[in-house]
Amino acid sequence: MRNILIITLALICFYNCSDMNDLHQQYLDRGEIIYPAKPDSLISFSGENRIKLQWYVYSDLSIKTARIFWNDKADSLDISISVTPSQTDTISAIVENLPEGGYIFDVYNIDAYGNKSIPVIRTGKSLGDIYKSSLNNRNILSYEITTDNLVLTMSSSDPADYIDSEFKYYDSNNVVHEVKLSDNDNLQSISISLEDIDISKNLQYRSVYQAFDNSIDLFYTDYAEFVIEE
Repeated sequence: MRNILIITLALICFYNCSDMNDLHQQYLDRGEIIYPAKPDSLISFSGENRIKLQWYVYSDLSIKTARIFWNDKADSLDISISVTPSQTDTISAIVENLPEGGYIFDVYNIDAYGNKSIPVIRTGKSLGDIYKSSLNNRNILSYEITTDNLVLTMSSSDPADYIDSEFKYYDSNNVVHEVKLSDNDNLQSISISLEDIDISKNLQYRSVYQAFDNSIDLFYTDYAEFVIEE
């Protein structure tokens, strides 16, 4: 009886080991799996119906392609990569035609044999009409005509993503001139030489915005017209 039990246990062990070997053999047959270096320091930049992705590759010459997935991997984009020896390479790609909204990206580096790196995940936001409709033109509050200049006093520039205001006007020869009032100047007014402007013609102005301080696109309000009365 004892011998029968030993034989039975040996058979069970044999078949279990065989099944286990069969389970692992499919992976052993593939050989050693090689993982290229993953995208390093992946960041995203918002744009107008597009998003820019940027990351670094550190001298991994095996990497030939990057693959970007979004929309739950329903959409993808491949870009070619040429890595420089002994140097950090900055890799970037712009995903176009993205309706306004938030996105989740999975980014892989791929070598010449099709081996994929561990994915890196990054969110991004595409901007469009909804964002643009929230932008207001920085208004002209008042003006003064001095001996030499037209001085325009502007409203405050509260939004954090405001960049500057652009002015377009005409001289006596009907030549267009343009000037900017930058938020970096920390000024509330701008002066235009009377030699450069025909004040009988309407002046046009608009405001410029850059979302999140790192948007790859600038956004503009519509031009407004300002009538100068002498």
